Parts: sequence; structure tokens; C-alpha cells
Amino acid sequence: MPDGHECVELPTIINNVEYLLQSRTIAAADGTHRPEYRVLLKGAVIKSWTAGDIRAYFAIG
Repeated sequence: MPDGHECVELPTIINNVEYLLQSRTIAAADGTHRPEYRVLLKGAVIKSWTAGDIRAYFAIG
């Protein structure tokens, strides 16, 4: 990824529209970790990186 963080990607179809879901884990300065996700449509970001873990909903490991 351009920002140096690795992410997991999962194409998914909702209402006949294909989206790309990306999920990553960010390390904070205090040593904790937090999950984030974002949503792309045809390569354009339609939801920026947002705190939350969507991997469990889509069985992403």
C-alpha cells in the first residue's frame, strides 16, 4: 500500500455492485493495536480508513 501498511483485501458484491473492502491493523505509539477498514468502488475510496474490525463479518483472517 502507498502508506506502508499491509492490508487484506476482499472483493464483495452488495446489491449487484462490486466493492473492494480493505482491512488493516495499525500499531499505536503506546504499543496497542487497532483495526481499521475502508471501502473502494472501482478504485475510488468511498469510505476512508475507519476504526473497526470488519474481518469477522467476511471471514477474513
